[in-house]
Amino acid sequence: MISVLVSTHGSAAKGLIETTEMICGKQSQCKAVSFAMGQSTDDFQQQLQQKLKDLQAFGSDIVCFVDLKGGTPFNTLVRLMADFPNIEIVTGVNVPMLLETFMQRDDVNLPTLLPDIIQAGTQGIERYNMASMSVDESSDEDF
Repeated sequence: MISVLVSTHGSAAKGLIETTEMICGKQSQCKAVSFAMGQSTDDFQQQLQQKLKDLQAFGSDIVCFVDLKGGTPFNTLVRLMADFPNIEIVTGVNVPMLLETFMQRDDVNLPTLLPDIIQAGTQGIERYNMASMSVDESSDEDF
């Protein structure tokens, strides 16, 4: 099973995992690390290192989701890649990405899963307004 770490500014990481678990069930080998306002980057890096060590104990690859390329969670994980060569970082984390990951991570390897994660994340972004809505409501999706 591919391990999952979600790291964001503020408490979004925990919320994203909890939201996704509401849809697909409780997940193992999954950790959230939040970068809190006023937290030192050294303290944050230590938190990330510990969570990565915990996940590394499972012996699997680790996919790390972050909210923003160039932000502290992203930059800190990039620095940690030398110590954790089995991680991949995916930016722009959203619920469709996590759903795709949780549904497939038992059955495929990380290089196979990564394109599906990116596709799910981008396909989960849509724009709706009154002009774009059609009379045919058959395309509604329920989750």
